[in-house]
Amino acid sequence: MNIPDPQTFTDPDKLRKLMANAVRLGYDDLAFQCKMRIAELVGAAHNESAVEREFWTGLAAAEELRTADNGRVTRLVKVRAKHKRVGAEKVLSDQMMEDALSDGFDKLVEHGRGDLTGEAIVMRHEETFSVDVVNAARKKLMDKGVAVADVAG
Repeated sequence: MNIPDPQTFTDPDKLRKLMANAVRLGYDDLAFQCKMRIAELVGAAHNESAVEREFWTGLAAAEELRTADNGRVTRLVKVRAKHKRVGAEKVLSDQMMEDALSDGFDKLVEHGRGDLTGEAIVMRHEETFSVDVVNAARKKLMDKGVAVADVAG
């Protein structure tokens, strides 16, 4: 059987069809790869800055995982609304200063994509954020057993 590589797709609709078939046939890894490719395409459309692009990639990934869990399209409406008002840097800064983890953190880490969490984005762009925000992100990653070097590189 010839299984297509999701990385060669540039159309989210075709990726969603491939993902549906993968789920139906029990190819969970392929379905996950499709979700991540969709997230990459969403992020690529936001080229204002590296932080914006990575923010949207992580947000789209978290939404794709939630959609799969809920069985219906699920958007992180509050995060999107706040982003519209204040931008990615402020959303990420505020998330780091909250006690709770960013939306989708556990799901992304569980699937080996801790690099897409807000905490990892902050660590990769620590020059953009305050020392307190960076330290909070580092602590959240370490508290969850995620190696900072693995997600920040």
